Amino acid sequence: MSTLVIDTVEGKTTAGSVTLQGEGTATTNLQQGLAKHLVNFNGDTAFGVRGGFNNASVTDHGTGDYEYFFTNNMNNTDTMSPSSGLCTDTQTSNNHTSSISFHREGSSGNPMTTSSVHILTNFDGQSQTLYDCDFVTGQTFGDLA
Repeated sequence: MSTLVIDTVEGKTTAGSVTLQGEGTATTNLQQGLAKHLVNFNGDTAFGVRGGFNNASVTDHGTGDYEYFFTNNMNNTDTMSPSSGLCTDTQTSNNHTSSISFHREGSSGNPMTTSSVHILTNFDGQSQTLYDCDFVTGQTFGDLA
């Protein structure tokens, strides 16, 4: 048989845990390796979400300051949320790689909550000046609640 057609995959020992054979002797947990959230949005003057998965909304808090919210919350704040972006300089029509950092309130705030991730964007490593980027993407890995 070369085609597997199924609707549901569940672990034999534990329904919510499926282990796959990786390279060599390594194994990979299927659920842990899946992105639980994806978002692609325009952060400039034409602000709007292009698409996503498990993404409820994106809030524009001001120039280069965004927060995206999950439809289904994460179990805790011990998540990974890599982001990327591209900014277009409208004066020179040049594209700039965006530097994206997490934003936290105060010195001990967590930029990742169980319901959202708060990020800041700028371009070409100019970390002191926030800039609206026309292409911003984010994804979140971790355990859903």
